[in-house]
Amino acid sequence: EAVRTQLRAGGVQVQRDRVRESLIRTHPGAAALRAMAQRRSQRRLYSIAGPNSLWHIDGNQKLIRWRIVIHGGIDGYSRLIVFLHASNNNRSTTVMNYFLNAVARYGVPSRVRTDHGGENNDVCVINIFRGSERGRSTHNQRIERLWGLTNVYDNLFHFLESEGIVDIDNEMHLWA
Repeated sequence: EAVRTQLRAGGVQVQRDRVRESLIRTHPGAAALRAMAQRRSQRRLYSIAGPNSLWHIDGNQKLIRWRIVIHGGIDGYSRLIVFLHASNNNRSTTVMNYFLNAVARYGVPSRVRTDHGGENNDVCVINIFRGSERGRSTHNQRIERLWGLTNVYDNLFHFLESEGIVDIDNEMHLWA
């Protein structure tokens, strides 16, 4: 990709496949090393019995600078988003309310997977007898995948701030 970028900078348009073939032909050893370095690790097998077998819940504080905390829950089997809310706090009572509303709508999950964040304490306490799993956020992949979408808003808010459109010290800007 770096070679293509250099070519484009010089005004030359070349298809990706042609660049790759040329590199393999002219530098076969380097191409083999690149292929080994780019080899992806194999994903774990993810198997869930059915709907409501396991919910993944988590909070995202990426937008906390603008007083936005996002809490979400996803059914591990169907990938249905059972709740997704933005609030101005990271309290466990807030997460508990979102969780209970989702339970009223979709039913009680057999197990709940969370990270070690304190915002999940109340949910873990009520699920202690049913099955609550806590672990590293990387193992909570269903909900963590969703948080990648917040990058768009993070970039947008930073842009608005850099242009002087949003001032984080101005309460009106944060709540309007």
